[in-house]
Amino acid sequence: MENTIGDVPVEWYREEEHIGYDANGRRILKRKWNDSIEHLLHMVDDPSYWRKVFDEKEDRELSMSQSQLELIRRLRGSLMPSNLLTESYTHEEVACETSEQFLLSSREPKRRFIPSRWEAKLVLRIIRAMRNNTSTKPAKNSIDDAPKLIWDAGEAFADMNHNALTYLPAPKAKSPSHEDSYNPPFEYRQELSSDPRPGLLDRSQGRHFYDALRVVPAYSAYVIERFQRCLDLYLCPRVARNRLEVQPNEILPLLPNPQELKPFPSSRCLKYTGHLDKVLSISVDPTGQWLLSGSADCSMRKWEVNTGRCVKKWQFGEVVKCVDWCPRIGVNIVSACVGHSVVLLNPNKELCKNDLDQHLTSARAMRDCAGMSLPWKEKDEVVVVNHNKPVMKVTWHKKGDYFATLVSGGNNVLIHRISRKSSQHIFRQQKIPIHSVMFHQSRPIMYICTSSHVYLYDLQRQCLVKKLFSGGQPMCCIAAHAGGDNIIVGGNDGKLAWFDMDLSNMPYKVMSSHASAIKGVAFHKKYPLFASVSDDTTVHVFYGMVHSDLNQNALIVPLKILRSHSPHDCEGVLDCAFHPTQPW
Repeated sequence: MENTIGDVPVEWYREEEHIGYDANGRRILKRKWNDSIEHLLHMVDDPSYWRKVFDEKEDRELSMSQSQLELIRRLRGSLMPSNLLTESYTHEEVACETSEQFLLSSREPKRRFIPSRWEAKLVLRIIRAMRNNTSTKPAKNSIDDAPKLIWDAGEAFADMNHNALTYLPAPKAKSPSHEDSYNPPFEYRQELSSDPRPGLLDRSQGRHFYDALRVVPAYSAYVIERFQRCLDLYLCPRVARNRLEVQPNEILPLLPNPQELKPFPSSRCLKYTGHLDKVLSISVDPTGQWLLSGSADCSMRKWEVNTGRCVKKWQFGEVVKCVDWCPRIGVNIVSACVGHSVVLLNPNKELCKNDLDQHLTSARAMRDCAGMSLPWKEKDEVVVVNHNKPVMKVTWHKKGDYFATLVSGGNNVLIHRISRKSSQHIFRQQKIPIHSVMFHQSRPIMYICTSSHVYLYDLQRQCLVKKLFSGGQPMCCIAAHAGGDNIIVGGNDGKLAWFDMDLSNMPYKVMSSHASAIKGVAFHKKYPLFASVSDDTTVHVFYGMVHSDLNQNALIVPLKILRSHSPHDCEGVLDCAFHPTQPW
């Protein structure tokens, strides 16, 4: 059977019962082939059955000859099919004249091997020119130095996309109208006289019409108009640039609504009055019932938090620079930095004299006599710890048995133990001044803040654990999260930096919130809140959620700016502290 499908792929008829069509358009059914059992029987009965192959395109069986089998064998064995060279091929006879002509035309002519006479003349001309020292370089195309129109080739390149930018044609000049004609039609003159607009009426009264162009005088505004036209061509953009328009709301991150993050401090509800000078430091007791404040009027006061009533007052002979309450519940000990000493006392016990100047005087005398060998002095249940320099800051450990002090200039840090009444220098004399110190919440680690770095020291192993970089931001105060792995640092440039120690040694987030130096920062112990105070008399309250999942970063949301303070001696808010249980 001949092929009835032509060059149509055979795969198109694989799933069909027919293969092609006859001359009358009827389907040609496929040949019914033997199944596997009949195929096996044919192989057993017919010895030459293995020579038969199936031609799918012709739909028939073919029997291979001995020469075809030999050719397949040699091809499969990677051999040369030499039997092709032995076959006799019939060629058409070619006339002798044609063959001779073909052979003659295929030869190269002899003149191609002889040097050309014209090439020799050209070479001779070049040699003579070189001897005469004449320039043999080709002449360049001379560029006309006359001014060119920058929009002259606009129509030629109008359809081209130059540097992937849209082409803009030159702005067209305004076409002249009857208003610019020296001899407009009569109808237009009547319109000018009947137009109620005063501008056109005044202009028509000052116009002159002429019968011939030769009597028209020179146009006085010709130079000005040409100059304006040149400015239009020069200032008009020749290329349309696609500007990326980004709205400010699209750049800002998606933050929750502050109203959904309540409760947080939003307004002033109580004012504690009584100090005669600025308050330098405050501290809240662990129960949240009492507030301690130290002032530049050399006094320390104890306040009732809920009522604002001053319960007790201690008067010293020097400025109280820092006060702090022992964080251990049930241990009523408060500390105050007064001059060169740290005063430890029980705020609930009535003293014989509220004036503690005599205790400090006797402590200074003992320090001068014995040096630093006996820094502790106790009298009337008042403990005075002497230092060789003025004390600037005191901070307590969570257990309540240790507290650290920082002297003026930040040269060294001392750790004191109440149970043994001992003091210890943890460093040698430091060249870089230390601005703030703080204990870790759960591990024996101390945070030490300098102007450019925050150091984490392991007090038990006496080694440096980590070093945090500020990125050029001058730092002055520090506060730690309740978990201990996140800290906030305030700088003298008004920037507040959040450090995630599990993430990096660089700030995770830097917030430029204040206009002046930051004086104090604080974390809430129960709620995800933290705050910063500055010399610009503002208090910024933030929401800071630290997730337990390490793959999720901390969420920081600005909540409120409190502006109920007034400046005093070019200073604003100096310290801040959260209530231990309430969201304020």
